[in-house]
Amino acid sequence: MATGRTDTGLWFAISAAAGVAVEIIISLVGRRREAWDSQYYWTFGVPVMILSAFICGLFARRAPVRIGYAPFLGQLVTMVARTGGGPMLPLGIILMGIIGLSGVLAAFVGAAVGKRLLGSSASPH
Repeated sequence: MATGRTDTGLWFAISAAAGVAVEIIISLVGRRREAWDSQYYWTFGVPVMILSAFICGLFARRAPVRIGYAPFLGQLVTMVARTGGGPMLPLGIILMGIIGLSGVLAAFVGAAVGKRLLGSSASPH
């Protein structure tokens, strides 16, 4: 039987995977070294990450801070793995911390909606 912690880990991974996908797809489609250098990042990338945080928060119904930051962390780690980071990495980490707050808010809203619609427990006990 799955535990709540395992379920939360699964939703964290799914949320982080959305950030990985955003980094790879947006940088390729926009033909940029990093997704956030593309014109599509703010139009499509950030909304996709916020939506993934909301959906994962909805189903996890716990750990909204971790789940909300997960897509932004996934994007950042993927960007560093692909490009090696660079001298602007500290600024990028700060930017992700700030932008990631939108994901945290979305995950909190998702968790609240999920608790109301699906119940307070994320796992069948």
